[in-house]
Amino acid sequence: MNDIIFEVVKVVVMVAVLVITRYLAPWLKAKIGADKLAAAEKWARYAVLKAQQVMCGSAGQDKKAYVAEFLRDLLIAKNIAMSDEQLDVLIEAAVKQMKIEENSGVVIGAVDEAPGSVE
Repeated sequence: MNDIIFEVVKVVVMVAVLVITRYLAPWLKAKIGADKLAAAEKWARYAVLKAQQVMCGSAGQDKKAYVAEFLRDLLIAKNIAMSDEQLDVLIEAAVKQMKIEENSGVVIGAVDEAPGSVE
């Protein structure tokens, strides 16, 4: 009887290990990868904003080189592997987002009279 219970427990443990390695491990890898990507996106946005503020008189290529170098150093320190193409896409997306945010803040100046009004 003890041998039968032992074999059943052994099979249950093997099935549990199989399920964990088949489904849980890839899910965790994807989750960790998504978190690393989100962190890289956040730092790319901050680096672009910093370059825009600090290097206001510089050319766009100089700013991009500054941001790329900063992000490479940061990603190496945080143990996040990313290719140059992926880094380029992150930088360009952060610049685009910054420009969208700048353009969405439409400021309308007040005037003394409305156009077409008669005094």
